[in-house]
Amino acid sequence: MADPENKKKRSGFLEEDSGARSSMRLMSMISLGASIMFGVLTLNSSLRDTALNTEKPAALSTESNPANAGGNTNGLILTAMFLVGAFAPKAVQKFAEQKIGPVSPISDKSVPQ
Repeated sequence: MADPENKKKRSGFLEEDSGARSSMRLMSMISLGASIMFGVLTLNSSLRDTALNTEKPAALSTESNPANAGGNTNGLILTAMFLVGAFAPKAVQKFAEQKIGPVSPISDKSVPQ
C-alpha cells in the first residue's frame, strides 16, 4: 500500500503548486471570459451589420464616410487587449519566479499593530 504522506497533494484549478490560492489565475480567467464575451459581441455585431447592409447607397459607402470605414475595430482592439490581459501577466509571473525565485507570503510579524 502507498503511504498517504508520499502522495503529492493535487492543487485545485485556481491554486498554485504549493496549494495557495492564486488571484493571478482568477484574474486571468476573468479576463479570458471577458475576451470571449467581447469577441462574440463583436462578431455578432459585424455579422448583423453585413446582413442588414447588403446593398449600401453611394452616400453610405465607406469611401464617402471615413468614420464608418473602421467597422468594429474598437471591438477587435478591446478583445485583443483582454486576451493579452489573460495570458501576459501569468507568463511574466513565471519568468519572474524563475529569475528571482518564489516570494514567501507576508508573515504576521511584518504587519504593524
